[in-house]
Amino acid sequence: MRLAHRQLEIFQSLMQTLNVTETASLLYSSQPTISRELKELEALLGFPLFHRQNRRLEPSQQAIALNVIVQRSFVSIEEIARTARAIREDSFQRVSVACLPAFAHALIPQVVERFLAEFPNTSLKIHSLEETALTRDLVSKFFDIGIVEGRFDRTPSTTLELYAGDLLCIMPASHPLAQYEVLKTEHFEGHNFIYYSDEDSYRRQVDSFFETANVKRKLLVETTTATSIGSLARAGIGLSIVNPLTALAFRGDGIAVRPLAQPIPYHVNIWQPEPSKRGVFGSHFVEAIEIAVAAAVTTLSAGGLCR
Repeated sequence: MRLAHRQLEIFQSLMQTLNVTETASLLYSSQPTISRELKELEALLGFPLFHRQNRRLEPSQQAIALNVIVQRSFVSIEEIARTARAIREDSFQRVSVACLPAFAHALIPQVVERFLAEFPNTSLKIHSLEETALTRDLVSKFFDIGIVEGRFDRTPSTTLELYAGDLLCIMPASHPLAQYEVLKTEHFEGHNFIYYSDEDSYRRQVDSFFETANVKRKLLVETTTATSIGSLARAGIGLSIVNPLTALAFRGDGIAVRPLAQPIPYHVNIWQPEPSKRGVFGSHFVEAIEIAVAAAVTTLSAGGLCR
């Protein structure tokens, strides 16, 4: 099956106008031509797109489902057109960043604020992805910068590792463990625990931390993002061990943060493509990340929350 762009253009217009005559006018065509091309498209697809009611069209359920995908394709085409215009006008200044949801919540806002203060005319695209999808898309080189937890060595690239503090325990401010300034492994015995899925690299370190000490937590809720863990802890569901940037973002507002007696270091890794394929502004964005992470470590240290 080969669909032509013109056919999809007609389909999208009909979904908006629900009228053949209006679509013909918008596309500088004629009513018979639009009707004929619509019939050809329906024959090609093998299902009806519209039901005719007097002079109006009623989209079928199949048409509604198809329109979701067609709209995405037209958004992509418009993005290409905007990029082409920017290149033509010599104003193509954009950085595309992929990061974990935890970083999108707890790191990126500070980085973007600092970066745009220096480069206010630069356009930014921030994509928040889970680690599996993120590393797959970095392999495909869809982004200028990737911010990940693990090291990334699957393509010719550079990965900069930044120490961002130590893993921290977050809990409701009213939790019994909030009375301790530093948490020992045995303090967690029997307490409701919110934890990451098996895919998380730090989940394995945390599990090993407790297994070695033979401490049994009550594994209550499994989730995939640090943001959801923070929200669950705030709601009083239980406590958890999260990255220090997330802990800082949630500290206060009903959340207590405590360090562990046995620190587990946490690192942010910044991926960039090989130097010959880097954009002009990517390195400046990386500098902003370095400054933001260093500021977070300073704040953590001042509060006695990391080494």
